[in-house]
Amino acid sequence: MLSGMKGSRHRAIVVALILLILLAACGDEGVVDELVARSPTPDADVGASSPADPEPVEHDSASPTPTATPDADGVYVVPCNDIHAPLDKLHRLEADCAPVGLVAIPAAYSIGPQEVIDIVLPHLLALFEAAAAAGHRIAVVSSYRSYATQAETYRYHVNDLGLEQASRVSARAGHSEHQLGTTVDFSSAAVGFDLVQAFGDTPEGRWLAGRAHEFGFVMSYPEGLEDVTGYDYEPWHFRWVGQRMAEDVRARGLTLGEYLLR
Repeated sequence: MLSGMKGSRHRAIVVALILLILLAACGDEGVVDELVARSPTPDADVGASSPADPEPVEHDSASPTPTATPDADGVYVVPCNDIHAPLDKLHRLEADCAPVGLVAIPAAYSIGPQEVIDIVLPHLLALFEAAAAAGHRIAVVSSYRSYATQAETYRYHVNDLGLEQASRVSARAGHSEHQLGTTVDFSSAAVGFDLVQAFGDTPEGRWLAGRAHEFGFVMSYPEGLEDVTGYDYEPWHFRWVGQRMAEDVRARGLTLGEYLLR
């Protein structure tokens, strides 16, 4: 029997079996169990290679990764530069979080200097071109805002409207989607390039509501869903999340916040 075995692997099997027999006779069951676990399988393919690595798993960017436990104020901190991070009244960015790769939006499509991250710009320009082809001139009147700028914006609304109303129309610093560099506020000449709800009833507003998802943009705060989003209707506020996700959000009939936290 021994003379018929070839190779060091077969000798190792025999040695392991002899050791197991001796240890079993001595009653040392713990060592026996360990050796059984380590010993090679007699009928294994000697020439087999290591198991193949598992197929790479695509990151589910719709699954947020907030801190394991909320801060003392009940708010979760989300990762900086995650373009799919949920941002609402219970999720925020750190004060020092700034997007990487900010680029200027061409002046022809903006009111004053405006910026988005570089991955967004081609999709934004494609949206503008499609809107122009349909006879609509749309411009960005607000885009990236730093933590400090958003703090000033929120403070302005509090002073102007009071805390309760300000919290319906403006996010606290760290909670604003504008800090991501992926969010823009659109407007048009029909409403004097203001950010007003009447924009939703303009031809430009209606075009955006029906077509923005084709370019990866989602209206974050739809009409009649303040109890879900935490904010009043903003037909001008669109966040870029990529075409596939934007179309999925629309198909599922969810708000963006619901989708990101599902």
